[in-house]
Amino acid sequence: MKLLIVCLVVVVGVQSSEVINSFMEQNDVFWDLIKDMARDVLSDDGTDFKPHVKSRLNMVESQVCPEDSEEGDQCDPWMNWLLGCSCKAEFAALERGCSNTPCEMVRCMKDNGPKALSDFMSAASYEEMYGVVMDQVEKVWRILCECRGVVDATIGCVRHYDGKVFDLTGTDRSTFDYIVNHLDWETIRGILHGYLDAICGEKNGEDCLTVFKTWQRLGGVFFDNTIGGIDSCLSLLRAEKEVDGYLLSQAYDEGTDLKSYIEGMVEAYMKMEDKLICEADCAQEMQEALYSSCCVKRAGERLSTKSMKKKYLKLIKNIWPLFYEFQDEAPDLQDAIDRFFSMYRPAGFCGDETDVYKKKDEECDAIKA
Repeated sequence: MKLLIVCLVVVVGVQSSEVINSFMEQNDVFWDLIKDMARDVLSDDGTDFKPHVKSRLNMVESQVCPEDSEEGDQCDPWMNWLLGCSCKAEFAALERGCSNTPCEMVRCMKDNGPKALSDFMSAASYEEMYGVVMDQVEKVWRILCECRGVVDATIGCVRHYDGKVFDLTGTDRSTFDYIVNHLDWETIRGILHGYLDAICGEKNGEDCLTVFKTWQRLGGVFFDNTIGGIDSCLSLLRAEKEVDGYLLSQAYDEGTDLKSYIEGMVEAYMKMEDKLICEADCAQEMQEALYSSCCVKRAGERLSTKSMKKKYLKLIKNIWPLFYEFQDEAPDLQDAIDRFFSMYRPAGFCGDETDVYKKKDEECDAIKA
């Protein structure tokens, strides 16, 4: 189960009394930077984009939302300089209106972007900020769930890019081509479709995308409680020792074996998760907050299957040389992957510490039967 992935990675350093003040200062700088970026693109009253931003969006819109022309089946590369003719063909082949997805996304950004950014800047808490972000993410999720072919079309656009952006900007495309040719796109495709299998649709009468939007927003509640000094179940303050251990595990010393380093960091993270979701005093509240829907159970199971874990490992091995040029092959991280994804099935992960997750699993299985 992907419990607290969003908020834990961000706030992991706040629990040690020695770093709390430093973290909060860095945190303020980070969010102020995001808000400054938003101000740079919005009009003074925050109701629209600035002219130069609108101009660029209009330019993109003209490329992805072309009017009917006399081109017929022919594609003029220079008339389709942004996406290219290959990409145009990929999306044109999609069914049920999905061919218009790039256009829908750009227009959604134009229509909803200013209000979303303004709401983000005026949010009074992390819960509100998470809510604004998740409202926009949900829109993208729904498009992809309804038009699964968009994943394949987008991959095709990247793999066979024949647009003219590199020509128009005078940019060398050799690095782009190297990365594109190196990546294992079939594995990437499998992971993306596996993720959509996990989050799309309904489960036992619940709309799973709505569930996950609400679920992710709880990360903001967790964040607010933690930095606000509220020692509750939905706070990292009750796991200070474990969080500090995870923080220390991230320190990398030159020459350290990467396999041992990654496994140590995963193990420290799992100890932190065990404290947060399995501790008897808070397990019931954590289950009710984060594991109350059968959608979450289904997602955890689908994202942690043997087949999906095999894909994760394969992708890690594929992209490893792009980040660690001094190593030809990635270390064997099978144990780390198995350990990490064990928390996606909390009944087994917590074992005898609590039975609240097991009871929820049984409840979902009974409804299914």
